Amino acid sequence: MPTLREVQAAFAHGILDPSRANLVADGIVAAGIAPERRLAVYRNNVLLSLRRVLEDTFPASRRLLEPDRFAKVARAFIRSAPPQRPQLMTYGAGFAAFLARSGEAQIADVARLEWAREEAYYAADAAPLSIEDLVAIPVARYGAVRFDLHPSLRLIRSAGPVLALWQVASVGSAEEISAAIRDGGPEQVLVLRPEMTVTVRPISLADLLLLEGLDAGLPLAEAAARAHAADAGFDLQAALAVHLAGGSFAGCC
Repeated sequence: MPTLREVQAAFAHGILDPSRANLVADGIVAAGIAPERRLAVYRNNVLLSLRRVLEDTFPASRRLLEPDRFAKVARAFIRSAPPQRPQLMTYGAGFAAFLARSGEAQIADVARLEWAREEAYYAADAAPLSIEDLVAIPVARYGAVRFDLHPSLRLIRSAGPVLALWQVASVGSAEEISAAIRDGGPEQVLVLRPEMTVTVRPISLADLLLLEGLDAGLPLAEAAARAHAADAGFDLQAALAVHLAGGSFAGCC
């Protein structure tokens, strides 16, 4: 006789994969409705609920794909990557990568941005580093200072106009979306929630490289060298001032 865990696993497989419904159908009491039909009711409810989770998390991606195409891709994603934790707010982490594998690279970057906003919203709280904290460090040590990025900070690098597409997908017309795709170039985006509101803003490639270097544990001088290699005119002092004002850092040492 199968254990409860085995029955539950079989039921989950039968819901997400119709071809495996026979694993559990024999254990369902018909009571006037065929076991396969009973299982189909659960399957439809589960697929619809998870699809709505994805629709709520990736509204811009849905608009760009159009609802019917999004629903088809979402169903395929749900079957290939069902939830692994009993927390729906964590579901969708792999959706952008799934879109990329499906040949939707540009929309996949928009989905990455949407998921970054989701992660930022639920990230741990941390008091932002203040200018006073930085001023307390001797100037001679500035080059060796290592910064801790705020827990909510996320960086997106795209070969296409990821921010423009995300913005226009919310309120723009089909013509405006087409124009953003046609006229846009590579974009880098910073996502951050230092307090209660998630903010999204464009940053330069040099600024992104600076933050990536700091996130990797490099001292300021080495991270800045990476930024200057991408843009000799990069203004480090101005960039740090913006990040300090915006709450990009949570500490330094």
